[in-house]
Amino acid sequence: MRHRRPRDTRALTAAGLGVVLVALIVFWPVGQFDFVNYDDLEFIVENPHVSTGLRADNVKWAFANAYTATGGPLTWLSHMADVEAFGMDAGRQHVVSLVLHLGNALVLLMVLWKMTGAVWRSACVSALFAVHPLHVESVAWVAERKDVLSTLFWLLTLSAYVAYARRPGLRRYAAVLVLFVLGLLSKPMVATLPFVLLLIDLWPLERLSPGDGFWRHARRLTLEKLPLMLLAAGCLALTYATQQQLGAVAAFEELPLRIRLSNAATSYLAYIGKAIWPQGLVAFYPYRPSLSAPLALACAAGIGALCAAAIAAVRRAPYVTVGWLWYIGTLVPVIGIVQLGGHAMADRFTYVPLIGIFILLSWGVPALLTRTGVPPAGAVVVPAVAIVACAVAARGQVMHWQNGTSLWEHAIRVTPDNARAHANLGVSLAGEGRRAAAMTEYREALRIEPRMAEAHNNLALVLVDVGAAEEALAHYREAVRLKPDYPNAHTNLANLLDEKGRTDEAIRHYGEAIRLQPSHVLARVNLAIALAKVGRIEEAIAQLEEALRADPSNGPARKMLEDMRRRLAVTS
Repeated sequence: MRHRRPRDTRALTAAGLGVVLVALIVFWPVGQFDFVNYDDLEFIVENPHVSTGLRADNVKWAFANAYTATGGPLTWLSHMADVEAFGMDAGRQHVVSLVLHLGNALVLLMVLWKMTGAVWRSACVSALFAVHPLHVESVAWVAERKDVLSTLFWLLTLSAYVAYARRPGLRRYAAVLVLFVLGLLSKPMVATLPFVLLLIDLWPLERLSPGDGFWRHARRLTLEKLPLMLLAAGCLALTYATQQQLGAVAAFEELPLRIRLSNAATSYLAYIGKAIWPQGLVAFYPYRPSLSAPLALACAAGIGALCAAAIAAVRRAPYVTVGWLWYIGTLVPVIGIVQLGGHAMADRFTYVPLIGIFILLSWGVPALLTRTGVPPAGAVVVPAVAIVACAVAARGQVMHWQNGTSLWEHAIRVTPDNARAHANLGVSLAGEGRRAAAMTEYREALRIEPRMAEAHNNLALVLVDVGAAEEALAHYREAVRLKPDYPNAHTNLANLLDEKGRTDEAIRHYGEAIRLQPSHVLARVNLAIALAKVGRIEEAIAQLEEALRADPSNGPARKMLEDMRRRLAVTS
């Protein structure tokens, strides 16, 4: 192990304080931000299992529904803990995510220093990680708590592995395993960590060296990580099965493999482009089904050439090999071969992968400048300018996340024909009571993407509010036709049918919503009301009991249940 002088420790402390200071300057406004209508409402505000805090039944639910939102049970528990501590104060929940992000930057600084002994290069990686605009989404979006939480365990696992690699022992290996499991329980993307551990065996730990005996040592080190790989494979399999059951995995009939591979090849280079020149960053990038084959092939060839060049540099510049392969490998689960959701790419997916690029640059640029005769002062100025430029751009990006309206207005300005942005802006405007503006956005979303079931459903909600019930009914029916497994659309359609006196048809749609989502409290309560209208009191009572099991704090449902029990007692 490299000897560290007190001067190194003082420099490390100064570097850490500098990283924290610049990150706070960038992200401090998030403490005043609201929730946004992009998973925040569905996963936190309107989720009765989260919004009622840390209760035994909610903890049980978190483990039973671990990967429904592609975060793990620990992520659910962290949101519940926020509610327990702060209620629905969005600003304080943002601050928790910011604290986790700051912790990640500091742990990254520490673990790189432990491995290399290079204070300022490690600090450069940490600072770029802390303030890069592509990382704003992971920090300024409460629903992305899974990114900052899982990365904390990722980096702690890395640190524990460094300790194990230098002094192997069962207890140290057990620490690696435990921290890795905690990471997987936060987000399944941590599954790529065993691959990164093999990379750092090459550099900077130097447990694996090119030359004679390489493959023999590689096999031994791979077997050493077999328990981690098995845990990772199990987590990915469970996540895939859960998402497939929820209907979130795009079928190959909808999105052929050729299109997925084309998108993956272009996205790998697009992320690099955005890392170098972070302009046009938005919360949702529409999928591009019409990518040209020549462009995709050129991108694939470029990636292949860069991989070959990185591998060829392993002897003279191993940090290039490790940094590039870190980037390529850790993006694999989210590059779109298995497509979850309708996005082509997402800034949040770069939270861990870009660490590899930052390592490559922080070690490679000074080495290159030194070889070309640039004085040492120049090697300091270049990364400093890059960090300041990233901080300025990131501060601007942060401000787009202050609420749903600002987030989606920005997305529409940056990406033309973004149906999801128009639809989500409509939801935000409707929440502000701006119904006419909301309808305009929903109709624009449907012009771009006529098969968007969510836009049909949300347009119908506003149409009901303005008294256009017949047009609303048509949009509700279209929503459930396009997306038969859409519980909210079935519930909303049932509500309108019940209002129009078509109670039997409403009961069928309430039943379908509950079949699709057994924890749908509103559907159960409204079904109970509809059942009571037609005299089916015992069935109504059963639905209210189930609703209260899912949401014990629902006062109106409890009062309704008491009234129905009294009514049943009188009639019997």
